[in-house]
Amino acid sequence: MARFLLLICLVFAILALVGVAAAQLAHAASVGSRAAHESSAPSKGNDVERISYAALILLMLGVTSGLLGGL
Repeated sequence: MARFLLLICLVFAILALVGVAAAQLAHAASVGSRAAHESSAPSKGNDVERISYAALILLMLGVTSGLLGGL
């Protein structure tokens, strides 16, 4: 009888863990989709940042290749 009760407790524990894991997964999915939706909104300084990063990369390539700054 004790083995049967232990088996029942084990089944309930496993069901509880699966339920908690499913709830956490659903919560993470909703938070992730909300964050992805908010981050897709365009910001005002986005174009300036892209141009400045492109200019920085070109400057770094020019300096490391020796075309800018000399050797």
